[in-house]
Amino acid sequence: MIKKIFSNAGSLILINLGALVLISIWAAYYNFGPMLVGVSAGHAIQDFVVTEIVFGGGFVVLFNAYVLYRTVTGKNKRHED
Repeated sequence: MIKKIFSNAGSLILINLGALVLISIWAAYYNFGPMLVGVSAGHAIQDFVVTEIVFGGGFVVLFNAYVLYRTVTGKNKRHED
């Protein structure tokens, strides 16, 4: 039982980290790319931080709330017929 809980928590942490890395790469591409055509670094960094907070924070809150809901309601259990 304890091993299963740690396994599930470890999987959740890896999914969160993987998604946050992908969100960071996407945000960096779209926020720092315009620096090549003259947007200041200050504006690019400010936009990057706001994007990280909105998209990264939103993903973590919504995804973990969904996982918690599925765990509490028992909808992620496998049905044995």
